[in-house]
Amino acid sequence: MKKLIFVIPFVIGFLLQTAVFAQIKSDGITPKPLTATISAKGIVLAPISVVSTHDLDFGSDILPGVNRTIDKSSNSAGKFSIMGESGKEVTIELSLPPELISGEEHLMLSFSPTDGGYKLPGGNVVEFDPVNSVNAVFGTDGAMDILLGGTVQPTYTQPAGLYEGTVTVTLYYTGN
Repeated sequence: MKKLIFVIPFVIGFLLQTAVFAQIKSDGITPKPLTATISAKGIVLAPISVVSTHDLDFGSDILPGVNRTIDKSSNSAGKFSIMGESGKEVTIELSLPPELISGEEHLMLSFSPTDGGYKLPGGNVVEFDPVNSVNAVFGTDGAMDILLGGTVQPTYTQPAGLYEGTVTVTLYYTGN
């Protein structure tokens, strides 16, 4: 008898539960669905800005047959000043000319693996090979300078004249 009293409530409960679900599904009434929402959002970073602040200047007294080297930390180094989002990583790519040109004349130009550098305000120059791209992280104020040195290699018969070339910097966020 005790077993029967114990089993009967489970059987009745099971039948009632089945009947309730069967009634909801079979009486044509669709239960009200539960819903929830989330927001879809994102913040677009401010574009990187860049200003050419100093040309790479080998001077006005280059001697034929004597190489002239400019260090990236000197006042004659090329310099780009950039601004971006604080703490975000940026890729720096430099397009470097192999020579400087004056009319039909060419003055060879070379860059060593230590001729590139970047510097955060108040920090030290971090060297990089300007031939290869490099990643750097903007400091707390989002400012950074990109520095460039190099070497001109005039021949002994190098004609006099103003020789020029173009250095282009390309910058983009890495997503880091």
